[in-house]
Parts: sequence; structure tokens; C-alpha cells
Amino acid sequence: MAAAPEASASAKSSGFKHDAFLSFSGEDTRTTFTTDLFRALKAADLKPFMDDDGIKRGNTITSELEEAIQNSRVSIIIFSENFASSSWCLDELLYIFDQYRSKTKNHGILPLFYHVDPSIMWLIDEADEKRENPFKKALDEHEKRFGKEKVDQWRGALRDFIDDIVKTTGKEFGIFVKEASEFKYDVLLSYESTDNHENFIELLDGELRSSKFIPFKTEDNGMDREEDGTSELDAAISRSRSSIIVFSRNYAYSPRCLDQLLKIFEYSSETKRLVIIPVFYQVSKDQVRMQAERLDASLPGIYNKQFKRENVKRWKEAIKGVAELPAAVAFSDAATK
Repeated sequence: MAAAPEASASAKSSGFKHDAFLSFSGEDTRTTFTTDLFRALKAADLKPFMDDDGIKRGNTITSELEEAIQNSRVSIIIFSENFASSSWCLDELLYIFDQYRSKTKNHGILPLFYHVDPSIMWLIDEADEKRENPFKKALDEHEKRFGKEKVDQWRGALRDFIDDIVKTTGKEFGIFVKEASEFKYDVLLSYESTDNHENFIELLDGELRSSKFIPFKTEDNGMDREEDGTSELDAAISRSRSSIIVFSRNYAYSPRCLDQLLKIFEYSSETKRLVIIPVFYQVSKDQVRMQAERLDASLPGIYNKQFKRENVKRWKEAIKGVAELPAAVAFSDAATK
């Protein structure tokens, strides 16, 4: 049987049975990262769907998995080295992307790149003598078995995925992952600790570390200065591959969080080298947009006097810019709390 417990309150309130469908290469991550992620989501009172070896597999995905995808708020696609080697994974991607592009389905996608450079996604048609592309190699091998027509469908899905998600994000905010030696941290976490989600952050931080990712938590760091005079936070932003922004009820009311968000957003926009992933925790995207519109009136009086109007304007732009990123996921509904 598939690992899919009773729907959470957040999933039920939005008409879905599952909060997240996990799409992954079992060969690469079933017993490691994906299982850890599944457990972390459950511990955060969410209801993920992760197929197990009990589902009978053939050359195409089963109706059981199609139903699970349809009944999930978001699909988390874990791209790894052998993802494209699996015809099963590629067919899942096709079906997930169809759900995502359907105007009536309201299905979200969160792509995760596990030990692979996102650039391999848009180099599937190009030969590179300096570096082997596992996705291109796998698709070329599939063509011998399944034929060009079938493989071209998978290539088309990957190209469409790039155009609709990866390059859309990259054009505005830069999904350009450099060599690992250039980065000190894999993920920079920005969040408001007073929103009663310490357990969620600690679980996320722990799972990242157990999967050999190096996170930087802004709540624990950021006040010290580097030898060259830059702040620890500024240095961490420039040395991070990605940043997860956890929007919550009080995030937009914290000048400290807003300053963090502005620095992350502007650095990503200017350098095109930092991936930003917004997460909506116990708050909806519409509520975050409304918080941005009402920021002047919402900040305590002392802050209105302390901060210039230009600061507030830039904060608003950063909130709206990050909230509109396509690679976003909501982990809970504020209405259910």
C-alpha cells in the first residue's frame, strides 16, 4: 500500500486529500533524502504521499498514482542523478506537469535538485565534452528502447518544465548554481521565530543536515561582522546556493525579517545566482500580498517614525516579488488555525 495517511486539516480545507506528492528516483533517494523529507512533513502535521515498493509497476504509472497526484495540493519533484533514467519518473513528470498547467486543477510544483546542477535540465539537447549530462545520456538510451516519439514527449515535458518554472524563476531571480567550492551554505533559512513554528524550522534544519546539506539559520546568526567589515548575514547570502523564505503570520511585521528579505531579494535580482524558494506557513499567498499592501499601517508606530518611507516601499516590493515566485509551496492554511 502507498504511504498516504488521512488528509490533514489544511489539505481537507482546500479540497485535497494530500498536502504533497513526492516524485523521486527510488534508486537515488528512497531510503535517504526522500524518506527523511516524508518523515519531516508528517512531523510538521502535513500529509504527504510517497509511493512504496508495494505499488505494482509497469512501463507507465498506475491509476493509483494518477489519483494521488490529482488529490495533492503540490508535487515535490526531487531531481537527482538517475531521475531521467527511470521511464516511471519521466511519466510521472508528464502527468504532474499536465496537472500543473491545467487551469482547473490548481496544482503546484516545488522542484528540488538533489546533488545535481539545475543547468542539466536545459542542456538535454546539447553535447558537452567537459561534463557528462546524466539526463541527456538517459534520454538517448531511452530512445533505443521506447522510440523517438515517446522520448520526444519526455524531452518536451522537460523543456516545458524549464520554460514554465526553472527559466521563469531564473530570468527574474537566477537559478544558476555554480561549482560547490564557491558556496559555504546550501540553504539560507529566513523566518520569524515567534510564530510558533520552531519545531518546523528545527525539523527542516535537522533533515537538511542529515542529508549532508549545510543550512544557515538567520535567527541564530547574522549579527557579527566578518574581517572585511561585512555583516555575517551579508556574507552568508553571498555564499549560499539558495534561500528558503518562510512567510508566516508575523514575518511581514518584523523589521528584522523584512531587512533579511530585502537583502536576499535584491542580491538574487542583481547577481542571478541565488535561488529563492518561498514557503507559506499558516498563512496564504493572498494574505501575504495584503500584508504588503497594508505595511505602512501595520508596522508599530515606533517603526513608522524610525524607518524612511523608501525603506517601507522596498520592503513591499521584496514581499510581493518573492511571494509571486512560481516555485512556492503552502504547508498549512491559516484559516484552519
